[in-house]
Amino acid sequence: MKISTKGRYGLRTLMDIAIHQSEGAVTLNEIAARQKISVKYLWQVINPLKTAGLLSVTRGAKGGYALARPTEKITMLDVVTILEGTLSVVECVGNPKYCDQVDACVARTVWLEVQRAAEKALSGITLAAVLRRCAEPSEADNYAI
Repeated sequence: MKISTKGRYGLRTLMDIAIHQSEGAVTLNEIAARQKISVKYLWQVINPLKTAGLLSVTRGAKGGYALARPTEKITMLDVVTILEGTLSVVECVGNPKYCDQVDACVARTVWLEVQRAAEKALSGITLAAVLRRCAEPSEADNYAI
């Protein structure tokens, strides 16, 4: 499993909006400037998050984006599956028709276990928990968004 820039930028975008939405709706230009991500690429990140119901949009001169759910209700599994698609460590786990040996394959049971562990880990990390890491990093940590 490898998280692409779309997934990584999605998390950074949600973090940025969560941190700055108390000042009003957050614009793509503001996010792009703070995160050093092109506005064009941000469109590819924002639209799926909006469609999935994680973001709400306000139109007009003071328009922009805000979280549509509390940070405690947004998990890393949400972000990854929205932006990366179905989590699948190997093809046969996500698509049993991919292999004709799927019913008798012991290796597949191992990959399925790995996938379930990854899903459990990602579903246990909320955006609120990630933001707490930013607010109170330990002395050994050096976080930036």
